[in-house]
Amino acid sequence: MRALRLLLKVLKYAVAGFVLFALIGLIWLRWESHLPRDAWFVERQGRLIDATVEQSTTPHGQLTESVVLESDSGLAVTIRVIRSDTADGPLPVLIVLGGHRTGSDAVDLFGHVGARAVVGVDYPYDGPERVKGVGQSLAALGKVRRAFLDTVPAVALVADWIGQQAWADQQRIVVIGASLGVPFAATAAARDSRLRGAMLVHGAADNRLWLEAQVARRIDTRALHYPLSVLLHWLAYGPVHDTPTHIAAIAPRPVVIIGAREDERTPAG
Repeated sequence: MRALRLLLKVLKYAVAGFVLFALIGLIWLRWESHLPRDAWFVERQGRLIDATVEQSTTPHGQLTESVVLESDSGLAVTIRVIRSDTADGPLPVLIVLGGHRTGSDAVDLFGHVGARAVVGVDYPYDGPERVKGVGQSLAALGKVRRAFLDTVPAVALVADWIGQQAWADQQRIVVIGASLGVPFAATAAARDSRLRGAMLVHGAADNRLWLEAQVARRIDTRALHYPLSVLLHWLAYGPVHDTPTHIAAIAPRPVVIIGAREDERTPAG
């Protein structure tokens, strides 16, 4: 009996310690996910020091370039460009942030781009595309969170490179965010006046509510939907990428929003 009481006491303290540790972790995560990032974005963007370019031709006969950009901050971003190399005068530029598995391949969805340039951006994430189990998920978590922050300075670095290209019309650079790319495009456009407008396609106004809808599709227990969505929102730096606030900050530059009222994956909010 004495051994049992000792065991129960140890378990009680272990559970109390775990709860305290989890509570401290949540408090820290909420604080860290709400920190202002403007100065950090500038520092992470750094200065463009290298651009490695490989050229080829698309099936439509257009010029395509695969470009790796490097900053003196250590940030690196890969982009793909499709453009006409026979057009007269500078070309309007579309910077595209696609879905989470599309990345720079989003340029392939445009077909023949005509008298414009389309720049697809790979998300600056160098971890595994698919993870299995809790161990792999936790191991990749830090890189995923860093990518959520790095995407905004990555777009700024892309704009730095575009600013050096003779074929680019600097007065007609627009960022397009689709699906996952919407909050990043809104944040990037809000803080960079070189982006003369934004187009947001099938994204969420309320990122926390959008995450709750995704959780509900995978977990039947309704009581878990809200708390898990809040946790994911903090992990993904949702407060940093506050889409409605950043859309308002883009003004008076134009913003085009494309969505569907009956889209079950993207609630209206």
